[in-house]
Amino acid sequence: MQPQTLLNLQEHLTLSARMNYLLAAREPQHGEILSHVLGNAEVFGSNAAVEAGIGFLGFAYQNRNRKLGPLAMLHPLRTAHLLSLATEQPSDLDLLTAFLHDYYEDIYTSECKDDMQRELEARMHTIGQHFSPEQRDQLEYRLQTLTKQNSEQYHEYLGRLMDESRYCTEIIWVKLADRLDNTFDMRVVEDNSTEDFFRELFDILFLRHEVKSHLRPKRPKGAPIDEAHRLFQMFKNVVFLSLVRRSELDQVNLPAQRLFHALTDASIHETGRILMHIFSHDIVDVKKQRQLIFEVIDYSQDGGLNRITPARRGHRLDGLFQERFDHADRGRREAALRELQQDKELMTVSALAFLGVFESFFSSSSFRLGGVRETGLTDEDTLA
Repeated sequence: MQPQTLLNLQEHLTLSARMNYLLAAREPQHGEILSHVLGNAEVFGSNAAVEAGIGFLGFAYQNRNRKLGPLAMLHPLRTAHLLSLATEQPSDLDLLTAFLHDYYEDIYTSECKDDMQRELEARMHTIGQHFSPEQRDQLEYRLQTLTKQNSEQYHEYLGRLMDESRYCTEIIWVKLADRLDNTFDMRVVEDNSTEDFFRELFDILFLRHEVKSHLRPKRPKGAPIDEAHRLFQMFKNVVFLSLVRRSELDQVNLPAQRLFHALTDASIHETGRILMHIFSHDIVDVKKQRQLIFEVIDYSQDGGLNRITPARRGHRLDGLFQERFDHADRGRREAALRELQQDKELMTVSALAFLGVFESFFSSSSFRLGGVRETGLTDEDTLA
């Protein structure tokens, strides 16, 4: 099965703009917003419950923004839209799970004042009136499962989520849609990197003989684009996709297949944008670009892109995941990412390696990166 393009980047940006416009109204019309969330899908259950959920999001998020700038409320709405595209007839409970998947991380938190917590509880109670007691318990169970605990490492959280998704596959649908929207949302501050990156790579390998500086796009204005942190998000996608494959949850039903393949496809394109940004602005010499591409080709042919590799093997890509991305301590991780951001050659071969891994997910229904486990990353059974 080929990956489904449930939504491409341009459609994501267009949908965001439309929803943002609707939310800017003095009195946003929840029914109109719901129609954009659903697209061509229909709700199985109560439209009123889903519209109440939209109203709840408006109260809870108000004018809060995400780190990159867009309204925070757009993320759960778009996540629900992706779920609708994949399922075609999402239930009211599924949509509310998508709306509220960050409830305990972003909304009902320990930082909330007592009066705000009481108001949130009252509004959640109102939403719950649309459901039976069993359905209310199910919604709470899903939200708790989707919440990463402070004591959990990312792989531990995902392992717990995989275990619970075996009994409630809608949980994995929402998490896949969540990661897919986060991958798209990295490009809210867009640059001029080409979408047709595979043709660019072909051009570099076979056609170009000199640097064509007059054809290079101008560097975006403002703060430099931090491609190292974007690669970190691709690392999270690799870990997630590998664990989903390890649990065989990508094949459990059609919505899971569609969302898994869509996340793979989006990750391929995002990695290609990262690579083309570097080739457009940082490493512009064609001979050097070609040299780095061949380096990763050789590394792949030697099995380096099939599993977690230890640094002791000696290649600069060996140990990449563990040394650059997989740090429990945020300070250590940020320091490692700053170093990566400065090392443009390492960023280039890293992006090429990620591209190879995502393409393996694309072309093989059984591929997963070896050494990625619920207990963490390991190179114990890797090639010597």
